[in-house]
Amino acid sequence: IKMRRLLASQTASLCLSAPAFAQDRIALVIGNDNYGTPGWALDNPVNDATLMSEALEAVGFDVEVVTDASLDEMEEAFQRHGSRLSEAGEDAIGFFFYAGHGAQSEGLNYLVPVDAEVYNEADLWREAPNLGLLFRYIERAGNSTNFIVLDACRNNPMPAATRSVDDRGLAAAGRVRGTLIAYSTAPGSVAADGVGNNSPFTTALASLFQEPGHSAETLFRVVATRVEQITDERQLPWTESGLRGETDFCFAGCERTNDQRTEATALAAIIGSDNIDTLQGFLEAFPETKSRSMVEARIAELERPADFGAGRSSEASPDSTQEDLKKIEEEEARVKDVLGVDQTVSSLVLPWQTAPKQVAARLGMTQRMLKSDPTYSRREDSYFVFFDPGSAELTEESQAELKAYVHFVLREHAEKFGPRSIAIVSGCDSTERTTSLCRNRGDVVFDFITENFGLPDNSVIPAESWGRHRQLSAGDSAIDPNSINRYAVIQLLEDK
Repeated sequence: IKMRRLLASQTASLCLSAPAFAQDRIALVIGNDNYGTPGWALDNPVNDATLMSEALEAVGFDVEVVTDASLDEMEEAFQRHGSRLSEAGEDAIGFFFYAGHGAQSEGLNYLVPVDAEVYNEADLWREAPNLGLLFRYIERAGNSTNFIVLDACRNNPMPAATRSVDDRGLAAAGRVRGTLIAYSTAPGSVAADGVGNNSPFTTALASLFQEPGHSAETLFRVVATRVEQITDERQLPWTESGLRGETDFCFAGCERTNDQRTEATALAAIIGSDNIDTLQGFLEAFPETKSRSMVEARIAELERPADFGAGRSSEASPDSTQEDLKKIEEEEARVKDVLGVDQTVSSLVLPWQTAPKQVAARLGMTQRMLKSDPTYSRREDSYFVFFDPGSAELTEESQAELKAYVHFVLREHAEKFGPRSIAIVSGCDSTERTTSLCRNRGDVVFDFITENFGLPDNSVIPAESWGRHRQLSAGDSAIDPNSINRYAVIQLLEDK
């Protein structure tokens, strides 16, 4: 069930009278757990969004909550958040929180909507908004201080045989002036969904958020420490701060009473304890503590079975586990039958999709197609065969990769989509003056995949040359643009 609402803080009129709450506080909270693709569902992100929105409201934020959002709904929410910040003025405090699946590709972080069907990098670029879009709206708003909090490093759910995006969490975004970015776990790592109703990170953050006496940067350091203690150091939160200014910003105010100091000292002493009685004793001594959920999460961590997997998504059923094992065995058998080696399809396909030259060329092809060549603009995927300078000969390595590509990708695609569902386009670099060389590269690949493997001729649209005046750009990558323009690219068309 999708939910969108604006929550005016019930405590705003009280909080704004204090100097620490003098600025307008604007927050956007997104929680995605009801993913449409089987096996992707998570247990806790919507719960995390609810818990975090309540904590934000308690310290004076005007909160918009969006749950189980599609791509369009996420992008629209980003835009509304920027507009609200702009209207609030340059002194406004912005806060963005996301819980759900996230992935990185080429150093960019993508937040995955519930309607996404992501099986490779091209799908991710097309079907999930990256964090840069949110940054653009925030930068345009012009407010002085923003917080970006990402509890988005849960297990990558994509099947191993087709996964090409990085499944090891998010990438470091780098410092952004006036912005603190907090990750639920270190870059390149995976965070836990949680053994209770909330993730360990959100549990700790929401508990400490309402505790006075912490500057913003100190707060996230304490959260990181608490999460490490709760998870026995299996999860290590990470923060990048570009905050500016000469005074501390404290979400719940910078002053603490003696009772609050006593409780904070006691919590710091017991939260990493392995003794459940000690943890229960704290809850009895401080029955009204705002850290109850965090202490209970630590107790649950100690009580869980020793073989309970950390960083899980929703638990797989025995039947689905057996099906996954069967698929892996079938993949291994297919590869051994065709190539005579013990490998999985994923180990063969991943290098093609993630090699820097392949990525740079696909990006350049996408830009070229969208701008100049609508005939081939709707593609499922593309694979580049690269050539040596002045050559139209396939290397032994290229032949081996093409052999596997035909067996494990092209055959299935041709059977599904029929005639003219595969296109070949070729190119030359800026030093190669003959159009015939470009065309020869396409012809060589066409002949290789149709003559050697019985792929029907009518499946493939024959080679076309772009010539040296319609070349691909390597963009900001370190790739030599000449190297990516000596190519013949096989394109899998969605429609003809």
